Amino acid sequence: MHRSCGRLSGVSSSAGVCAAAARRGLPASRRRGGLAQQQHNASVLAPRRVGPRASTEGSSSVLDNLDNLALVKKVALSGKVFQQISAREMFEALIAINQIKTKKPENLSKVLAGNEAGEGGSYWKLVYTVGKKNLNEATSKGTGSVGGNGGNFFPVTAVQNWNEETNRIQNGIFILGVFSLIFSGDFELVDKSAILYFDFDRLDISLGPLSFGFDLPANEERVGKKRPFFIWLHADEDIAIGRGRGGGIAVWKKVDKSYREDEGVYV
Repeated sequence: MHRSCGRLSGVSSSAGVCAAAARRGLPASRRRGGLAQQQHNASVLAPRRVGPRASTEGSSSVLDNLDNLALVKKVALSGKVFQQISAREMFEALIAINQIKTKKPENLSKVLAGNEAGEGGSYWKLVYTVGKKNLNEATSKGTGSVGGNGGNFFPVTAVQNWNEETNRIQNGIFILGVFSLIFSGDFELVDKSAILYFDFDRLDISLGPLSFGFDLPANEERVGKKRPFFIWLHADEDIAIGRGRGGGIAVWKKVDKSYREDEGVYV
C-alpha cells in the first residue's frame, strides 16, 4: 500500500458463455435504438440466466433466479467457501451493473459514513475487486472475452472507515489481530454526482503492543478533482459498489462492532 492505495488498480471465450452473457443483457457489441437500450436496462434487475459454465458450479442453484444486484449482495455477505465457488457469477453481475445508468444512491453520507451508533462513523470491509483491464474488456467485448473468474476476492482483511461528522477516512489492513497499517485523511462527498474524493495525510502502524505513526507530506498536485476518488454505483445498509480512479470496480460489505472486536479492526 502507498498514499494512493485507495485507488483500485487496473484489475469466456466459448460461444456458450457468450450466449449466456447475451441472455444476461451483456451484448458483445453495442446495440443502437431505444428499444435495445430499454431491454438492456431491464436486464440489470431481471432474473439472471446462468450459462453453461456457471451451471457446473455448486452455487448455481442458489443464484439462478437472483437479479444482478441481489446476487452481488448474497455473495458478498456469504462465507468464504460460497464466495469462491461464486466468483465468476459475481464478476458477470458487476459488469452488468457497471454498464447501466442507474439512479444515484440516496442518502450517501448517512449510508457510507453515518455515526448514529456513536462508533466513529461506518466501517466497510473490502470484499471483491475487478481490475481496469478486465472491466474495460468485458464492457467493450462482452464477459466472454475475459477468462477465469474475472475478478478476485480480497485476500486479507481491509476495512475502510468514513465518519461524516469529521469528514475523515481511514483505510486499514489488519492481519491476525496483531498487525495493522492504517492510512487516514480527509474526504469530500459530492452527493449530486455520487463521488467521494479523498487523500491521506497520516500513516499509523501497530505490531502487537508496539505502535507508531507519522504525518505524510502534502502532495500539491493531488487537489480538487485530481484526488483519488470512488464513484458510487450502489450503496445500502449491507453493501457498497464503487469504481475507483484507477479504473477498477470493487464491492464492500458493512461490518459492525462485533466483527471489529473479533478481528481486531479499529479497536
